[in-house]
Amino acid sequence: MLPSFGLVYKTRSPWTFGFMATGIAGFGVDYPSNSPTPAGNFNPLAAPQSAGGFGSIYLNYQLMQLTPSVAYQVTPDLSLGVGLNVNRASFVVDPWPATPPDVSGFPTGTHASVSWGWGFTLGATYKLFDRLKLGLVFKSPQWFEHYSWNSQYPDGTPANFRFNLGHPMTIGGGISYQPIAPLLLALDVKWINYSDTRGFERQNWAMSASGPFVQGFGWKDIWIVAVGAQYKPDSTWTLRAGYNYGGNPIPSNQQFFNVFAPAIVRHHLGAGIGYDITRRLGVNLAYYHVFTAKQSGAFVSDGSGAIPVNQPIPGTQVTNRLSENSVSIQVGYKF
Repeated sequence: MLPSFGLVYKTRSPWTFGFMATGIAGFGVDYPSNSPTPAGNFNPLAAPQSAGGFGSIYLNYQLMQLTPSVAYQVTPDLSLGVGLNVNRASFVVDPWPATPPDVSGFPTGTHASVSWGWGFTLGATYKLFDRLKLGLVFKSPQWFEHYSWNSQYPDGTPANFRFNLGHPMTIGGGISYQPIAPLLLALDVKWINYSDTRGFERQNWAMSASGPFVQGFGWKDIWIVAVGAQYKPDSTWTLRAGYNYGGNPIPSNQQFFNVFAPAIVRHHLGAGIGYDITRRLGVNLAYYHVFTAKQSGAFVSDGSGAIPVNQPIPGTQVTNRLSENSVSIQVGYKF
């Protein structure tokens, strides 16, 4: 569950002020460990670390963003805005394969590490005609201090390690059109720059004196296209629906490293309804479904066997599968 809060104050001048606090990113998994059965059936990734696997796999990442903002209406048709993004993120992972192991395996990162970061957002809207509006947005990379853990290896040896993980730059544009008074149509396009973002840009194994470790998530840039419609049958009810297609940032040769974060979904479908209880008080309910996506790739050699490091291991396959459902409730009040 992720709370959110927003406030907008429009002055009698061209200035408008706002504040938003909401969760903008997160992912997580919780996979049990397993051991070989007498018939030899098991998941080698979830085998104990002593047997060459990761054991149970757990990850929880949450990013909350606070954004005070200001907008200025330059002309009746043009408005410009800027916001300062203040971010707080927490990161829990077990085991943590992105640091050199010792002889017993990788350390745990179950003690939540918190990192603060910042960035900025620039935006503009322009009314071409009474019923047609354009919008542009630039959201900078979100720069974070490193995450750090005071932990231990499976054999109890103390471990102190850290990791840099940012949030990507986003550039987007949109158009809205109101063909008739009750109906509003919208189209948005966004580009997300994972390939230059700390923690996402590096990939594959790296070698250390004590053994190989994972360098990063290895994600690529993606495009997102969204369409939506809003219809007001009367003065109190509002109906909404939308569809979103997002590219898959994880190449097939990096599926092995992204068992911890299998963000491979593409198709999103949402619907919502709003009701104005009074002239000032309104309630909105929304639901979206992310259709099941799956992608496979080979296990990647860590160089400990006959296969050279970072080469696919013949005859092996890891498949990530993910779907999502989400419900949101929003209460709005006009002062």
